[in-house]
Amino acid sequence: MNSQNARHEATRVTLIGMCLDLLLSAGKIVGGIFTNSFALVTDGIHSLTDAITDVFVIVMARVAHTAPDAEHQYGHRRFETLGTIAMGIVFFITAGILLYDSVKRLSTIDSIPIPGIAGIFIAAISIGSKEWIYQYTMRVARRLNSNLLRANAWHSRSDAISSIAVLIGIFGAQQGWVWMDVVAAMFVALIIAKIGWELCADSLRELVDTAIPPHRRALLESSILETEGIQAITELRSRLSGGKIILEARLQVNPRISVSEGHQLGEMACAALMGKFSDIEDVVFHIDPEPVSGESFRDEPGKNLELFPERSVILADIRSHWENLLDDADIDRMDLHYLDYGVEVDLTLKRDGLSTDMMEKLKTAVSELDYIISIRVFRKVYESKVDHALS
Repeated sequence: MNSQNARHEATRVTLIGMCLDLLLSAGKIVGGIFTNSFALVTDGIHSLTDAITDVFVIVMARVAHTAPDAEHQYGHRRFETLGTIAMGIVFFITAGILLYDSVKRLSTIDSIPIPGIAGIFIAAISIGSKEWIYQYTMRVARRLNSNLLRANAWHSRSDAISSIAVLIGIFGAQQGWVWMDVVAAMFVALIIAKIGWELCADSLRELVDTAIPPHRRALLESSILETEGIQAITELRSRLSGGKIILEARLQVNPRISVSEGHQLGEMACAALMGKFSDIEDVVFHIDPEPVSGESFRDEPGKNLELFPERSVILADIRSHWENLLDDADIDRMDLHYLDYGVEVDLTLKRDGLSTDMMEKLKTAVSELDYIISIRVFRKVYESKVDHALS
C-alpha cells in the first residue's frame, strides 16, 4: 500500500472514531447530569479527550505518511513516533484526572447521590460502541503497521474499560455500595496509566534506535542467507522508524567475484527481504570479501593497508618489471583481488595468445613483487557489440 492510500485509510478510520466519540461524549455527559451519575459525566469527559486525540491522530497521520523531501530524506515516520509519545502523555494525564476525581469522591462518599438506572444503559451502549471502534482501528493499524493508530485504538478500549467501571459502579450504587463506583474508577485509571507507559516506552525505544528483538533478527538473517552466493553476514544493524524496520547489513561474498556481481547479490537479498517482510522500509547493504585461507601477508588483518598498493601503482610496477615483454596496448583489462595475504592479479590481453616461454618470462619478471601472490593471464575471445549511445 502506497503512502497516499495509507494516509487516506488512517484518516477515514480516525474520522469515524471521532464522530462516535463526540456522540458518546455528549450522551454520557448529558445522561450523567440527568441520572446524577458523576462517574458517567467523568466518562463523557474521557470520551471527549478521545475526540481531541482523534484530531491529533489525523494531523500526525498526514505528516507521517508524507513522501520524503529535501529536508527529511528518510521520510516523516518519526513524526508518528512523536505523536505516539504525545498520546501516551495524554493517557497519563487522563489517568491522573480520574484518580484525583476518584479520591475526591471517596472523601465525600456520604454526600454522593445514588445514580439513576438509565446510566447503566448509557454505559452499556458506550462499551459496545467503543469496543467496535477499537477492533476496527486495530485492524487498520495492523494492516498499515502504524503505532499511532494502535495507540488510538487502545485509547478507545480504555474508554470502553472505563465505561465498564461506570456500569459496575452505578449497579453497585443501586445496591447501596456507593464505594464500588470509586474503586472501579481507580482501577480504570491505573489501567489507562499502564497503557500510557507502554506507548511511551515503545516509542522512546524507537527514538533511541533500539535494535529489533533477537527472534526477528534471526528471521531476517535466515532470509538473507537463502540468497545463493552470500557466504555469511558479518554485521546486521537495525532500527525502527514509525513502526518500520531500517536495516544495515554487511554481506560476505567470494572475494574473486566482480563488484557488479557482489552488488547484484546484495540487491537480490534486499528484494527477498522486502518481499517477505512487509514491515521493512529500507535495506542498506555493504559487500565484504570472504577471507581466504592462507598465511596472512599482514601483521594484523585490517592494518598495514599501505602494504597493498592501489591500482595505478600495481600497474606501474608490473609494467616496469615486464619492460619490453608486453606493450601497454596488449593489456585490455586488469582485475585485482585484495586478499588478507596478498593481491591476485587477473590480466586480459588483446593479443591472440602467449607462448609457454613468454609466460615463464612474465612470471619471472614479476616475482620480485612480493605483494603479488598470483597473476593469471587471459585472452579475450568475445565482446558484445552494444550500442552505448542507447544507454
